[in-house]
Amino acid sequence: MRRFDLVVVGAGIGGGSLVYNLLAQGFRGRLLVVDRGAAVAMGATGLSAGGFRNLWTTPINQRLCTHSAKILAHFAEEMGVPIGFRPSGYLFTHGPEAWARVPLAAEIWRENGVRFELLSPGEIEDRVPGLRCGIGEVDEEVREFLGLEPIVGGVFGPDCGSFDPSQAAQGYFLRAQDRFPVRPELGFGIEVLSLLFGKDGAVTGLRLKGPSGEETVEAGQVALCTGPWTNALLQASGCPPEELMPVISQKRMLFVTDLPGQDPRWRDIPLTIVDQGIYFKAEGDNLILGKARKDAPDSLETTFEPDYYLEEINLVLQERIPAVASCRLKSGWAGLYDTCTADHNAILGWHDAHAGLLLQVGYSGHGAMESPAAGVCLAELVLDGAYRTHDCRPLRGSRFREKDLVEERIVI
Repeated sequence: MRRFDLVVVGAGIGGGSLVYNLLAQGFRGRLLVVDRGAAVAMGATGLSAGGFRNLWTTPINQRLCTHSAKILAHFAEEMGVPIGFRPSGYLFTHGPEAWARVPLAAEIWRENGVRFELLSPGEIEDRVPGLRCGIGEVDEEVREFLGLEPIVGGVFGPDCGSFDPSQAAQGYFLRAQDRFPVRPELGFGIEVLSLLFGKDGAVTGLRLKGPSGEETVEAGQVALCTGPWTNALLQASGCPPEELMPVISQKRMLFVTDLPGQDPRWRDIPLTIVDQGIYFKAEGDNLILGKARKDAPDSLETTFEPDYYLEEINLVLQERIPAVASCRLKSGWAGLYDTCTADHNAILGWHDAHAGLLLQVGYSGHGAMESPAAGVCLAELVLDGAYRTHDCRPLRGSRFREKDLVEERIVI
């Protein structure tokens, strides 16, 4: 029977950051990484929009994302892998009610050193060609049907932007393989059937199923970077309901269209969020768009739905930016969020019922932007028994039982 000091389940950006940072900080044990995909970043990482922002109102999210942005800015230079890093910023636009909450958020950002700019409607229109903040030109019935309201202000985050999480994951695993005395073993096309626990509840190993059949592996510690599959694995391992995490799987889709016109400024727009959470960014000659479906069920179903773009995104966005009406839908894809239903924040740290079981799950859509820094912190927890760079204890899994949630006070 093979034995490893640590087994990491999941070869996305979260698993890659953890593995690389463990080795960089001195881990020298036997290390195995397993993933059901055929290669690195075949799951949620490869389907991510790749945005990063530090415009949060909770200190832990601000710190993790600010740190991650600094890592990503120097990633190509330090890791030798280009990741398409674009510090083009984030632009949140607001109607009257939401804009009234911005001053309190601004106070929090100032206290925590988060850079931001408050924009007038005219300044917003200068940032996004053809965007109309007013709704006077929209038919009154259409306005009411679509729920449009005037944009009265915006928040711009200059330290925000986008990158390619798949390339970042590749970089982490490539450098983990060639920079350190210990080379982690990577296993793809491998399903974890269950975790194994001792009489005291501590994790002792895993049952795996791969191309060569089933295998039991002993493990001193196991790290779950398993996203929406986390609870299914815990249940298959015999964990009762009280030991599961409040994590569900929700489908999220991204759509690719032409740019709305020939204005060269389109290629430099910030990632912009407008009516009902519609967001878009430019990538070369394309526009990438998305909008979360708030009522998405708990499901692993990932059927791509082109009509969702036409009915839920384009129908609204063409009233805000008329040129979007002519944008041709080229392609798109559907992926999965591992949504933490309790407070929509990550779950990081040791499972409080099972010694040796490390959790990095429940990111709720901001895993790509937090994983680079989270990997640094979790490596410290494994090696030193405590966090040193950022105190991630607010994101511990026991917070749900303790009723100590990490909630955004002002949702922008």
